[in-house]
Amino acid sequence: MNSSVDPAKAAHQAARHPWFERLARLGYVANGILHATMGVLAAVVATGGQAQADQSGAMRALSAQPFGIVLLWICAIGALVLGLWSLAQMLLPEKELRDRLKFSGTGIVFLAVGFTFTRFALGDPSDSGETATSLSGELMKSVAGRAALIVFGAVLLVMAGYYIYKGVSKKFLDDLHGSSRNEISSAIRYSGMIGYPAKGLVLGALGLLFIVSTLQGDPEEASGIDGALKAVRDQTFGSVALAIIAAGLIVYALYLFLRARYDRMD
Repeated sequence: MNSSVDPAKAAHQAARHPWFERLARLGYVANGILHATMGVLAAVVATGGQAQADQSGAMRALSAQPFGIVLLWICAIGALVLGLWSLAQMLLPEKELRDRLKFSGTGIVFLAVGFTFTRFALGDPSDSGETATSLSGELMKSVAGRAALIVFGAVLLVMAGYYIYKGVSKKFLDDLHGSSRNEISSAIRYSGMIGYPAKGLVLGALGLLFIVSTLQGDPEEASGIDGALKAVRDQTFGSVALAIIAAGLIVYALYLFLRARYDRMD
């Protein structure tokens, strides 16, 4: 009796296992919690309060809540599983190149987010703003490094444009399967139409911050999302603009919660 197992077939079955997919959906919940918290912190900054409105600040705020460590672990598991699930989908033979690139990008991003959640859950937090400033300072010491920072900023601007386009054009609906309940369908549509452009504005501000700080040779300005949002606040009518972005991030979080349930996962 031949009991050997085809590794490729076993990997395919694991990648398509229903429970793997269900756990992966938790990653969108984790992302929603992260963006909702960032939105609240951005609102605090917009109203003149002191807060760190980026991933590190959001995770630090979550850890300070009752059962915060438990919540961080749940978010870490969800993000890591979604990252692994995405990479597993990338390896499926029936996937086209475009899908492979999409899944590889999603996998890398969520694994990185998952590891960051894990560090905070273990009591070993990092500061994304300080990391960005330190890395930018090293890169600005060389011509190649400065060029890399400008290219990175340009990539963020392209991503910002894509997010805004995806929200305005409702292309995000292609990622989802429909709901038979009109109120749910409307919530998905409007939260995506508002949330995606808000996320795009954050990425755009971050991209501009990297480009301007590099051209000025000032790594202290390249302080990540928190620095980008505070730069928005410091402009004329910046507090109003930041308040709108903060509200948009919270709405984007609502979209991510709904996406956890209605994403096509293919």
